[in-house]
Amino acid sequence: MVGLLNSNQVMELLNIKSQTTLLKYEAEGVVPVHKRFGNRKRYRKSDIQKLL
Repeated sequence: MVGLLNSNQVMELLNIKSQTTLLKYEAEGVVPVHKRFGNRKRYRKSDIQKLL
C-alpha cells in the first residue's frame, strides 16, 4: 500500500486538528478518498501533496 495514507496521516500533513474538518473537506471534494477498506478510508499521497 505504498502511496496511500490513513486519515490521521492526512490530518497531520494538512495540519487539521479535527476529524470533523476532514469529513467536511471530503464532502466538499477538497480531499478525495481513494479507497475504503471496510470502515477505513485511504487517501493517495499524491492527491494530498497537490493540496500542499
